[in-house]
Amino acid sequence: MSERVKQAIWNNFVLVFVLAAIIMGLVSVYVYDNEAAGSFLQGFLFFCVGCFGMGAFFQHWIQPSADRIAEGLGWPKGSPFQKEVAAADGAFGILGIICGFILPSTSVGFFTATTIGASFMLFMMGVGHVLDIIKTKNRSPLNAGAMVYYGLLLPIVMVVLLILFRIGQ
Repeated sequence: MSERVKQAIWNNFVLVFVLAAIIMGLVSVYVYDNEAAGSFLQGFLFFCVGCFGMGAFFQHWIQPSADRIAEGLGWPKGSPFQKEVAAADGAFGILGIICGFILPSTSVGFFTATTIGASFMLFMMGVGHVLDIIKTKNRSPLNAGAMVYYGLLLPIVMVVLLILFRIGQ
């Protein structure tokens, strides 16, 4: 695989989580005949919040990965703040993973709380990336690329799915 292809995959890796979530939702709806909004919400919570969050936890916490992530974001290496970001990612990662193993219909409150908390965190991270781009012109791949859209759009999608799920659509 060429270096250019590897870099393109690295810069857009969040799409893998989105595609996995959509596939999980489709399987749940078309194979198991489950309700659509809850099925897709569960997929996004499991893959985009849970698996992504746990991956981000390890990437931000463990060296030398933490320094590589900081560089990819265009931020200084070795900041203690990386551990705080890791902890937040890990906390929501655990909640998202749990969502993948419980039925949405029996855990409405848990899905609601996880969606609201994770959506707020992701959206504010997306806003932080945008502000950094405006203020410092930081166009590093992990700061200005697909992560911005992931942070800003995924919360909107999850909140809409939550609303549809809660009203029974």
